[in-house]
Amino acid sequence: MASHLVLCVVAFLAWGVLGHGPDYEQSCENRSWTLDGGDLEVMSWHIHYLENISDFARFREEFIAHFRHLFPANGSAFGTDCPFGPNYASTTHPYMCHIPGECKLSVSSSCPFPVPQEHFSIPVQHVSEAWEFARKIQGFVTLMLHPNTGCQHDDHLKRITWLPLPGQKSPGVASFLGFPCNRPGTGCNDSAVEPNGPPQCGCTDELPHADPDRSCRNCIPMYVEAGQSEAFVLTCTDAPLKAFFGVRGLNLQSGELHCGNMFKAGDLQVPPNITHQHVTEGAFYVLVMLGIPGASSPSKMLAQGGLTRQWIVGNIASADLRAGNFEPAMTVSPYSPPDNSAGTMTSVLLLFEQPAGPIKFQLPTSLAGDATTGEAWDPDSWNHRGFLRRHGVGTNQLAANWFAAYPSDI
Repeated sequence: MASHLVLCVVAFLAWGVLGHGPDYEQSCENRSWTLDGGDLEVMSWHIHYLENISDFARFREEFIAHFRHLFPANGSAFGTDCPFGPNYASTTHPYMCHIPGECKLSVSSSCPFPVPQEHFSIPVQHVSEAWEFARKIQGFVTLMLHPNTGCQHDDHLKRITWLPLPGQKSPGVASFLGFPCNRPGTGCNDSAVEPNGPPQCGCTDELPHADPDRSCRNCIPMYVEAGQSEAFVLTCTDAPLKAFFGVRGLNLQSGELHCGNMFKAGDLQVPPNITHQHVTEGAFYVLVMLGIPGASSPSKMLAQGGLTRQWIVGNIASADLRAGNFEPAMTVSPYSPPDNSAGTMTSVLLLFEQPAGPIKFQLPTSLAGDATTGEAWDPDSWNHRGFLRRHGVGTNQLAANWFAAYPSDI
């Protein structure tokens, strides 16, 4: 069974994470993942270790020591722990990280297991080696592996692999649970929206897994379809774009973006300070900030572009970009903060080099309604790739970062 799983995982990685975008208009009911010929994409994996608490520390330390180069660098504010909770499944977090088993049956009826557990979040490209090593050092813990597709109910029941101790049965999962995120490609940071509550993304009711309209409102797109044919995946580059808001994020995070920080929308009325050091002397750059509507308005994702235009600054000189000084640059489209009344919004910052130097950018007023270019300026349905092509800028970003904005009443 275990060797067959490893082969399947390798086959999945060969298939490719970006091959097919999930359909956000449908529920998770009767949906299958790409390993079974379906369309649900795996965004990340979880390896759980359960039951024998006395062996937890040994397993955890051996696992982290072996893969230390794949965990956040020493000095990270969260150490080797994940900067998010167990319902977060983004493709963007490039590291392995540890999620403590804080859910206690005596406190919450939403705990997914009847026994103690902890787990690791694993990026898709490292799952095969991670699972193989976990089996090697199993010791006296029960192991479990499952994917994160956004359809959490079936991820924990139908797409799950147990490796119990010899001669023992697996503890199983509580099948009656209403997992909070059950729309393909979504997840949430429950530790951010409800720091002292159960891991339900801020929701208190049991949610039927087949009904996407009752997924928790704090579930946000982690893998989204942008436009009619091209997939758009939240990502942070190896050298992320440095961005800093003058406010602290939710869960007492700093104002610096770290690939998915959570903020209150009402606190983001002024644009972040942007810097990037990996630039070419004498070159010019364009910054694009776009928004991805939350799960509460999925139809926008499938409109042309499916993205909202929030900010464009062009002709940023390399020296000014290093210093974070945008005054000499050209504001092509002024900063538009996340709408506090529009539900959860994910905002992405993308930096591109202008290969031919300064550009005479066409402003929104001169392009309004111009559908022939494939780059209409409707702010609620914006094709950023069309904008870049029209101005001779490639669509391969130099640097990227992103954050999520929640309504201020959460």
